[in-house]
Amino acid sequence: MALNTRKIKTKGKNFVEQDVLPVDNYPARLVQVIDLGLQSGGEWKGEKKPPVNKIHVTYELVDCFMLDKDGEEVLDKPRWLSEDLNMFGPDADKAKCNQRYNAIDPECLQDYDWAAVVGNSCNVMVAQKESKGKTYANVGLVTPYVVTKRNPEMAPLVNPTKVFNLEFPDIEVFESLPNWIQDKIKANLEFKGSPLQALLEGAPEEEEEDEPEPEEKPKGRKKAAPKPEPEEEEGDDEGW
Repeated sequence: MALNTRKIKTKGKNFVEQDVLPVDNYPARLVQVIDLGLQSGGEWKGEKKPPVNKIHVTYELVDCFMLDKDGEEVLDKPRWLSEDLNMFGPDADKAKCNQRYNAIDPECLQDYDWAAVVGNSCNVMVAQKESKGKTYANVGLVTPYVVTKRNPEMAPLVNPTKVFNLEFPDIEVFESLPNWIQDKIKANLEFKGSPLQALLEGAPEEEEEDEPEPEEKPKGRKKAAPKPEPEEEEGDDEGW
């Protein structure tokens, strides 16, 4: 039994195991962009790679839906497919993040602003990958969706869009994310001292200092104390 409950996947009463998505080309819309922050670059051929900023993006397949226990499509539950992307500047034209962006915003109307292209259409080519005896569906390729007679205007998103930006974190959006994504964001190398950490931990409230009570004036007249002789100032040892 796992002692860490985050490793236990709880399945609801109505959970139905879904088949792995077949290899095919699916019309889709970008539904989520989540800023993961500066993450460890991992290793490649035994060498450590430098840290890199990453985002987690999710595509909603507009004509592919979850199935209920009777094998019927649940039309308010479209299939989702996600991937993590390393972020590089637009001049890195071979970077996967820029290839994806150029497919989602072919005319570059939003000037490489991922938050602005959430809701845009594209085609997602699904690829299958085996790992530890299990088959998974991955994003193999993303291409532009071109409206033609055979490809009419794509259906709108079923789910609301979601964007999370670590520069200006929205705590409600953060808390709506799955625990494993929250953990990944909090593991980013710049989390300590970040605006998100401040929101999660809460800024300490400043204690109000009690105002000193006014001193009572002494009754009667007192003789003024003699003024002290002015002292000579000592020289500055540091020579300022």
